[in-house]
Amino acid sequence: MDMKSNRIDIVIGPIENYEDQLFGYRTSAEAYVLIKDLEWSDRLARYASLLPRLQEALPVADAYKQERPGTDSDLGAYDVVYYAGDCNSGSKTIAINLPNDEQVQLEKGTRRLQLKNAMRAKFDEILVPISGVLIAADQRQHITFDAFFANTMFHEVAHGLGIKRTIADGQSVRRALAERASALEEGKADVLGLFMVTWLADRGEIEVDLRDNYVTFLASIFRSIRFGSSSAHGVANRIRFNYFQERDAFHQDPENGTYSVDFDAMQEAVRSLSDRILRLQGDGDYDAASTFIEEMGVVGDSLQESLDRLTELGIPVDIVFEQGMSVLESEG
Repeated sequence: MDMKSNRIDIVIGPIENYEDQLFGYRTSAEAYVLIKDLEWSDRLARYASLLPRLQEALPVADAYKQERPGTDSDLGAYDVVYYAGDCNSGSKTIAINLPNDEQVQLEKGTRRLQLKNAMRAKFDEILVPISGVLIAADQRQHITFDAFFANTMFHEVAHGLGIKRTIADGQSVRRALAERASALEEGKADVLGLFMVTWLADRGEIEVDLRDNYVTFLASIFRSIRFGSSSAHGVANRIRFNYFQERDAFHQDPENGTYSVDFDAMQEAVRSLSDRILRLQGDGDYDAASTFIEEMGVVGDSLQESLDRLTELGIPVDIVFEQGMSVLESEG
C-alpha cells in the first residue's frame, strides 16, 4: 500500500478464495508481474480522492454505509507480463483490488490495478464478437473499449466501498455469508461500479457517454455468465441478468434474439439491486443470501439459447496466455 512510484509491481501470495466451495475461507496462491503505465495511472489517480463522496452516495440506507474506506487508496493502469497459479488457472483476471483483508481496507484502503493489455485482449477477442451476435444492431456503436475499461475500473473501486462488517454483531461479511459471500461481493462490485460511473457523469466528474457504459455492461453480462456456476463472477452475472430482466432493463427481439437496453429502466434496476445486495451483506443473513442466490442465479431457456449461439459460433469463453521463458527466448 505504501509503494507509489515504482514502475514494476509483483503480486504474490494466497489471495482469492473462489476455489473454496465449502465455506469460502481458504485462499489459493497466485502471482503477477506487472509493468505500470505511468501516464494512464496519472489520469486515474484523481478518482481515488472521490472515494469518501462515493461511499456517502451509495443507494442504500445510512446504516449500511457508515464505514469509511481508507484514504490511502489509489488507482493504476498496468500491462501484465506474467500470470501464475490461481489467476492463470481459470478465467483470467483483468483487474485487481488488493488487499482483501477487511481491516487493512478500512485502515489503509486498497490498490486497484487495471490490467489493460489483458482487458484489451478480452474486449477484442470476446466482447466485440458477442456484441455482434447478441446486441441489437442499432446499439452496437455503444460497445467501446473506453466504456469497458471504465466499468471494470469502477467495479474494482466498488470492492472497497459498502460494508465490510455486519450491522448486528460486527463480524466480517465474508465470514457471516461463508461460501455465498463471493458471488454477492462480485455482484455488488458490478452494479455499484455502473452506479458510480452514472453518479460521476451526472456531476461532471467524468466525461463519458453513459449509453456506451450501459450497453457495454449488458454485453459483458453474457461474457461473464459463461464462466459457469462454479465461478462467483458467473453466478453474479446470472443474478443480474434475471434481476434486470424482471425489471425490463433490457428487451429481447423475438425475431433475431438480440438484446437492447432500456436506459431509464436499467438505471433504476442498478440502484435497486445495489440496495438489495448491500443490505444482504450488512445483515449478514446467510439464509436470506442463499435464497436470493438460488432463486436468481439460474439460467432460463431464453438465456441458454443465447449462450448456445455463442458456443456454436466458436466465440471463446476466455483468453489463453503464451508466456514464460520460451516466449521471451523466441522473441529475443
